[in-house]
Amino acid sequence: MDGKNLRRARACLLTLVLGCVALLPGVALAQASAGAVPDGRGRVVALAAGGYHSCALRSTGSLACWGSNWYGESSPPTKGAFTAVAAGLYHSCALRSDGEAVCWGDNGYGQVAVPAGQRFTAIAAGGVHACGLRASGAVVCWGDNGAGQATPPAKQAFVALTAGYEHTCALRVDGGTVCWGASNNGATAIPFGETFTAISAGNFHTCGLRANGVGVCWGNGLVASIAGSQVSTALAAGGVHTCTLSQNGTAVCGGVNTYGQASPPLVKGNRYTALAAGDRHTCALNQNGNVVCWGDNTYGQTGAPSGPFGMGAVAAGYAHTCDVDADGSLVCSGANGSGESSPPAGSYADIGAGAAFSCARAATGTLSCWGFNDLNRATPPAGQYAAMQVGGMGGCALTATGAPACWGSNNYGQGSPVPAVGGRIYRQIGRGAFHACGVFNDGSASCWGYAGSSATSVPAGSWLALGEGEQHSCGLRSNGTLACWGGGMASTPAPTGSFKALASGTYHACAIRDSGELACWGSNNWGQANAPAGRFVRVTAGDKHSCAIRDNGARVCWGTI
Repeated sequence: MDGKNLRRARACLLTLVLGCVALLPGVALAQASAGAVPDGRGRVVALAAGGYHSCALRSTGSLACWGSNWYGESSPPTKGAFTAVAAGLYHSCALRSDGEAVCWGDNGYGQVAVPAGQRFTAIAAGGVHACGLRASGAVVCWGDNGAGQATPPAKQAFVALTAGYEHTCALRVDGGTVCWGASNNGATAIPFGETFTAISAGNFHTCGLRANGVGVCWGNGLVASIAGSQVSTALAAGGVHTCTLSQNGTAVCGGVNTYGQASPPLVKGNRYTALAAGDRHTCALNQNGNVVCWGDNTYGQTGAPSGPFGMGAVAAGYAHTCDVDADGSLVCSGANGSGESSPPAGSYADIGAGAAFSCARAATGTLSCWGFNDLNRATPPAGQYAAMQVGGMGGCALTATGAPACWGSNNYGQGSPVPAVGGRIYRQIGRGAFHACGVFNDGSASCWGYAGSSATSVPAGSWLALGEGEQHSCGLRSNGTLACWGGGMASTPAPTGSFKALASGTYHACAIRDSGELACWGSNNWGQANAPAGRFVRVTAGDKHSCAIRDNGARVCWGTI
């Protein structure tokens, strides 16, 4: 058997899957780094499963790989901090915080020879090829191109990327999917008229997650590997199996199960937040930040090292700060006159901080708030939610299907989201003190509430995320540029360049460049816009201070609490 057929027989793929965000995974979202994976807990984590090996990003920004190591595929670089990782057949790739891609392992087809001078916001590794997504939305591929899998379409912009054995697929901001490469198994035959919020490529099949949370697969006879009516928050296509995450965090798998790759362990109380599927095994991140794997372990590919994995989360309020640690526990500091810095015990996903109150989302999706409860700002709705954002006097959240819910003050209608009409679905929502904004799955956006400061006058264009201040709004466009409108921020020029994350404070804003560096602008009376040097994966802006997480997991705040 020649080398290519050997690789085909042992085919695998990257399945870098996003946790329950109910948004467009892989897109630069407010408070999330585009080059890494939101794991559904507000943390930044990368998890990848290859042919016979697996890799993950530690909370320090270092990499851990385990399993087969015939070509060095499980021997990642030991120096530097990373924000994303991908696993192919016998090679692996990762992104540094400045967008530089590094690959290691088998180079028989040039799959670890990253093109010089390129910077990426996302990375994907296929059978014996790899691809990177540039900030402009263009895709660059290298390695084997025998089936055209390394020849992406020209003059198209994408927001997410996945690679199979001999095919590659990418997602546009409007949810449309484009695939290229081998078509003999139907992996590139996208169902007509379908739009998705996430995609995942298996060896010879591909799956997509619709905006309503229902998944669909095509190719290699694996259409039925996903339950047709199940609502999911994430999906991962493996060799000849597919796994999804249900709304309550359980893993559900289908397809071929010869090695147990489609039989997730039944552990009472275990909830998962991210998935990755390899050739004959699957790995997931549980609510405690530990990686759990199942399936074939011939080469140790399911023997995951102990965690925690992920970067945690941080939120800056008016006069206090709260943090989600890598193990899901909460820690708050600063003002505590209303109990806003006295969080409950337990394991949590996301954190938000407003004016004298705080809220958190549990790994199961339920919301909890504490502190000052005037106008019900600390009384969140019941139910399960996949994303949450807190403003000055309340918050908003999205279910896994994109249904919005807001709580707190509503004197200007800011707590009443505008209907998503024309088949649109919310993929991001947030609120300030007197207004709120949302981005829909087609890239359009809308704001509502107090209009006197023009904070609700969204400029035309396609948006990835919006951030709301007290009298202003700022947005991250689909091309990575920034814009602000309303209040004094309208006359304060936003930084130029390409960005991947955004946060708005009361009278200032901060954003993360594609390089990982920070830029802040607006009011700086207390030093809240004096961004520190270095590279970061997450940022949050409060009233008189701002906080961020460095690419090594360290927290830093500036300004005055």
